[in-house]
Amino acid sequence: MTDPREKPKNLFQPADVMDYIQDHSRDAHPQLKNIRLDCEQHPWNFMLSTKDQAAFLHTLAKATGATRILEIGSYYGHSTLALASALPIDGKIISIEHNPKFANKVTEHMKLAGLEDRMELIVGEARVKLPELELSVKPESFDLMFVDADKRHSKDYWEAALRLVRPRGLIIFDNVLARGAVTSADDTHRSHVEAVRVFNQQVLNDTRVFSFIASIADGMLVATKI
Repeated sequence: MTDPREKPKNLFQPADVMDYIQDHSRDAHPQLKNIRLDCEQHPWNFMLSTKDQAAFLHTLAKATGATRILEIGSYYGHSTLALASALPIDGKIISIEHNPKFANKVTEHMKLAGLEDRMELIVGEARVKLPELELSVKPESFDLMFVDADKRHSKDYWEAALRLVRPRGLIIFDNVLARGAVTSADDTHRSHVEAVRVFNQQVLNDTRVFSFIASIADGMLVATKI
């Protein structure tokens, strides 16, 4: 059974079903469990991607043969490690994290996993660092981009993703269901939720991609660039 210290965020499924899902999802690397346990006491531990999310990201990266990945928002490095462990030995994930304390955690766990050579960590605000990165790389040079950052700026990250990800590459955004509030007329974080609603509609109407929302954890939008 799931270790009670690493209970996943319970969003749209009963707790026992969520436990079952986690129990039947495999870790791509042993260090992933250590990240979850390390994060459990942090007051923002709800921000950590779940075990099944990490497995989903790893599977997508592995199945598409990704060699270059861009991540916006890494927190403790759970998704970073899941993606990095899918890369070939000469692959690279570039991760932008605004919080220096979280960036230190990412570095620590990637070193413990023995995969620090597959990561380039950029510390700073994504709205500043992402345009700088664009100037230093070729357009459409990434196979996959995963975004788990401030939802109010999703449309900006989206346009950057379309410039940076190759045709038939994958663009993935987390938390696109806003804990179910996207369908509610009465919510306590309206500006945040409205930003998510507007973004989801923007992607749905974007003919440059094929997209869908996977009902994993808090919702993951997955788009293939046409």
